[in-house]
Amino acid sequence: MSTWPKSSWPCLLPSIGVAVAPLRNLSGDPNQQHLLDAFTDDLVTDLLQDGCGLSLKRETAEGTQLRNRAPATEPAIDYLITGSLQQSAPEKLRLDLQINTAALGEHGWAGRYEFSPKQAPLQIEITRQISRELHLLVLQQACRRAAGASAREFGIDECLSRAIEAMTGQITPELTAEARNWLLFALATEPRNAEALTGLAITCQHLVSNPWWSDRYAVPAVSDLGRRAATIALDLAPGNAMARCIQGMLLSAAGRLEEAEQAEKQALATDPELGVARAFLGYNAALLGHAEQTLPAVEHAMRLDQTDRRHSIFFFFSGFAELLLGRSEAAIGFLRKSLERNPTYGSAQLLMMAALLQLGRNSEAAHAAADFREQFPAARTNDFEQLWVTRSTNPVYRAQANPIFEKMRSLGIGG
Repeated sequence: MSTWPKSSWPCLLPSIGVAVAPLRNLSGDPNQQHLLDAFTDDLVTDLLQDGCGLSLKRETAEGTQLRNRAPATEPAIDYLITGSLQQSAPEKLRLDLQINTAALGEHGWAGRYEFSPKQAPLQIEITRQISRELHLLVLQQACRRAAGASAREFGIDECLSRAIEAMTGQITPELTAEARNWLLFALATEPRNAEALTGLAITCQHLVSNPWWSDRYAVPAVSDLGRRAATIALDLAPGNAMARCIQGMLLSAAGRLEEAEQAEKQALATDPELGVARAFLGYNAALLGHAEQTLPAVEHAMRLDQTDRRHSIFFFFSGFAELLLGRSEAAIGFLRKSLERNPTYGSAQLLMMAALLQLGRNSEAAHAAADFREQFPAARTNDFEQLWVTRSTNPVYRAQANPIFEKMRSLGIGG
């Protein structure tokens, strides 16, 4: 099996250029044209609002060779949405929609919707489905490019099995990259596989939480990819608690803390035994100024989930909260337990430095900083700034965190 460098993320989704062609009125009733015109306008508007990463354009003429016709100053059109309206029964209209590749006119997706002339089409449902299908088409193409011919050598079950195996050990750049590669293979074959989409979102979350694994330009794009993958997985399997949990983690990393809290609560409503969601809810609470809620949440989570891999993360969450609450000795105890389970856990190493500095153990902190720099030479100061400083605007959190991270800056982590 071919592999990519651990810092390379070959499946980053580009912006998608989409054109909506005039829908044809085949109903025999010219009075229905106003319905089609209004639907087309609403579809373009709704896709712009709902379709992250979509660049929309309404065409004034039919045709499928839009890429070649687009002026050099305009974004290229990748996909063309076409459709028609016709009578399907005495009191029923049928709306047929298709997504085709703009350059070649190849068919990518088709949907059919029936409704009464007295009713408007199911606008929100149609918009969400078209947005999902557009992103699935692009995701599959990106995965096929990344995987190459190797993707055909493995079945979907083997790809998923090997990805799961890679994600059951310690969280490291190498194992995360291996899991990601297997998931790309799986999605190149079956892009609507909710398990593979959730797994890809998990690998994205690992990189977002460990930005020193890659270059500074990859992290925002990987964060976007992870959120899209989780959203599509939830569209396909609304009861997927892990996908909802990962969605919450990525929302939190983007500074959308209240949305993250809601996502984790939804995950727990679906699966009350999901320990990682309960622990992360406690971690997110600390970022919202309620660090006292973290340790009880983590203790509950550890009773639900006994794996060392997760406990390394859970102990880190506890150490983070104890540090915010001014209990540096307790923080060091939790962070040591985290690092015993995963010695390469960069976030735990960084907070260990901060806790040592809080206690005036400057030489130990400097030694820990040197070890971190040796392990992650590409780490940058703004890595921990984005993870823990600018991520929350909550005044309670800021008052707790700013003195801690001000001391960390004195160690000159990164550049």
